[in-house]
Order: sequence, then C-alpha cells, then structure tokens
Amino acid sequence: MKILYISSGFPWPHNNLDYGIINGFLKLGQQIISIEVREIKNNLFYETLEQFNPDFIFTLHGLNLDVNKVIEIRKLGYKTGVWLVDDPYEIDSSLKYALNYDYIFNTENYVIDIYKRHTQNAFYLPLGSNDNAFKKVIDNRYSSDICIIGSAFKNRLDVIDNIYDYLKKCNYNIKIIGQWWEKLRCFDYIKDKVFSHVITDEEAAKYYSNAKINLNIHRSFDDKTLGLNRQNIKAVSPNNRTFDISAAGGFQITDYREDLDRFYKIGEEIVVYDDIKDLIDKIDYYLGHDEERNKIAENAYQRTIKEHLFTNRLSKILEIISK
Repeated sequence: MKILYISSGFPWPHNNLDYGIINGFLKLGQQIISIEVREIKNNLFYETLEQFNPDFIFTLHGLNLDVNKVIEIRKLGYKTGVWLVDDPYEIDSSLKYALNYDYIFNTENYVIDIYKRHTQNAFYLPLGSNDNAFKKVIDNRYSSDICIIGSAFKNRLDVIDNIYDYLKKCNYNIKIIGQWWEKLRCFDYIKDKVFSHVITDEEAAKYYSNAKINLNIHRSFDDKTLGLNRQNIKAVSPNNRTFDISAAGGFQITDYREDLDRFYKIGEEIVVYDDIKDLIDKIDYYLGHDEERNKIAENAYQRTIKEHLFTNRLSKILEIISK
C-alpha cells in the first residue's frame, strides 16, 4: 500500500511517535512518503499527491493540520485517517477536527462510543513501542532502584510527595526525569535526583532497562493542565510508556487502569498498586525479590515484542482501511 504520512507538527513526545509510525510502516513493507505538516500549505504538496497517488493519507494527533485541507484532500478522492493520542485530556478539541477524517483511531478506549455517535469509523488502537529505539541495553551509568520518567502532572507530584519520607528513609537510588518536577513540595530535598529535561527514546530505554523498578504513574483523567476535558471523561487505557518500559526489558509498577489486563497479565507480566501504602509495600517487596522481579520483566518483554510494537498496531490499521 502507498501511504502518505503527515507529521504531527509537535515536538517531543509526538515527533518520536511520528518516527515510530514511519519506521513501523517501512518494516511492514509499505511504500511511504513522509512530509512535514507545514508543507501542506505549499503547492508542491499537490504535486506530491498527484505523482505518488497514495492509497491512504495518515497523520498523528491532527491539531496542526488545517481541517479545510483535510476536507479538500477527501474531495480529491483520497482516503484519510488520524491517530488521536491525547484523549480524554484533549477531547473537547479533538472532537471538533477529527470527524473530518475517514478513519479515527484513538488510544483511549473509553471515548470510542463518543466518536461513534458521529461516525462508525472510530476504532480503539493504543500506541505501540518502537523497537528501533526501545530495546534492552545494559549500562550501569543508567542504573537505579526506582526510575520515574514523564512530565510532572499533579497526580504524579502527589504520589512522589506522599512517598518521599519513605524514599528518604530507605536511601534508594532514585532517578526522576522530565519537565515540571521542580513543583514537588519535597523538591529542595530531592533535587539532586531530578533531571529536569527531555530525553530521547534511546536514552529512556537505557533508564528503563537498568532500573530495578520503573514507576509508571498514569496521568489522571481529570488533570486540569489543558482544561480540554470539561466533562471529566474517564481514562481506562494504558499509556504508551507501559509498552515502552516492557519493550526495553524493564520491570514496572503502575497504577491500575481497567483496560490494562487486556495487554498484560497482572502479577505475571506487570505489577499494579492500589494506593500509597500498597505502592510502598510493593516497592519494598520487589526490591527484595530480584528473581521474581526479573521474571515478570522478561514475561512482559516477550509479550511486548510479539504483540505490542508499532508494527502490530499499524497492521491493524492496514486491515481496517482495506475492508
């Protein structure tokens, strides 16, 4: 199939996802041309359309692609699709533009029925992992007892502040990586363990691979950072970090999401916590049980490389649009 991929037009982390999608289609043997979203305004875009004559035009997120251009492209007879990766946090916005596409793929299962009120071509499709970037890498420079990577949304800040006294008492080797962690109430006491910058997927894989425990705290569905989920629509699906940690061979403890056991066996391939006390108990337990911890990580790794890569997800897209 000939695919024209239009980049999201966003920096990290979406540009990394762009790369994963392009790489995934290539691995599946598809013909693909990738263009920057800003190039759509250029007349050369229409020359590319005419010369390449794609079977499918696909983009990630979609906010930066003018809906009038999408409508125009469809009128020319081309099949279009968008992969929404930030619902329900941005659903007030994404609902306004996504319905202009022939196919809508969404990483959040709970919102699919909302889109299906308007179109039958709305499908649940979580992100996969890019196995070119996320792989097992042993490097002691990246080792830790507990590793947290991600932006410091309020519920994540609350978790770290609530377990800080425990972490301090145990004197664990902790690494916290990402933006906004200076908002921690305990930041002055923990700042030497915080790296307040964005890292590449390849670097993240090294941290995941060499951490004894990766703490994966899902962003709360009612997070107010963007203010684009005014109805507080639930989130039940795992984030892409769930798959990336496992693709890098990492062990993770995560908060429970209702859709999680669709992808991993809880207790055998992934560990979940219910509350702060349960989280502390499980950190203690798994730091003291290396063999069990490593077995769970290996189980998750094996399942991920078989079922949860970008190639798996993109194969599903190709299957749906070919019907």
